[in-house]
Amino acid sequence: MSTSLPARAKALRDRLVALDQLGANVKETGLLEDLRSDLAAPAIVLSRALDQRTLLINSGIAVETPATLDAARKRATTLLDKFTTEKKAATLKKGVGWANLVRDIKAASRDVDATVVQRWKAYRQEAFTGEAPGVVKRRIAFTPDNSAAFKRYEQLHQTFREAFERPPADRTSIERVRSLAEDLTETAKDFDYDVPSDVKRFLEAVQSGGATLDLLTDTVKMWLTENDAFTSYRILPRGSDGTR
Repeated sequence: MSTSLPARAKALRDRLVALDQLGANVKETGLLEDLRSDLAAPAIVLSRALDQRTLLINSGIAVETPATLDAARKRATTLLDKFTTEKKAATLKKGVGWANLVRDIKAASRDVDATVVQRWKAYRQEAFTGEAPGVVKRRIAFTPDNSAAFKRYEQLHQTFREAFERPPADRTSIERVRSLAEDLTETAKDFDYDVPSDVKRFLEAVQSGGATLDLLTDTVKMWLTENDAFTSYRILPRGSDGTR
């Protein structure tokens, strides 16, 4: 029996509806792909910045959270909740939410990068509290032993300083910096300072991780003042783990 006209008409209608829906899906997919393209580059930049931040934090170096990062997270969560309810490109594009999300991600990337760089440079003063070679040079007598120690100290300090010119690439880079700080501290112990005994004890302590307040005697204060070095030092409290 041949298919009736009504049945054929219904089949044709169903096929047309399916084709129309397919076309709508293709259009929607294209719109969503455009949105993904808008977000791709900024998201990659932010991801790299966050990886750098996480590296420092996981290595025990505290890094503050920029306000712009919290703002970007909050806006992304809001848009995601709306999109989960109605999975349409129009949901994301409605109003200025999407444009503001892209803007917030770019701002967060910039601020996270800046915070990481600033924190890494500040960590240099925490990793090693000793003097710069130029300062040490003015305070030691250049005996053969002092000359040998100073040469090694100067080379180590240059390598140590260069390590902070850019954020670390990995955990190994951070451990390398800490190892250099230990080497500098050990090398500094070989210096024989041509200064009063109180001052010598103070300077040796500074080079070895920090001087306690009892070492800051009147003799030391006077010597630092006379040598225009008093403002070169600052007081830092020790943490519960003994670090500054």
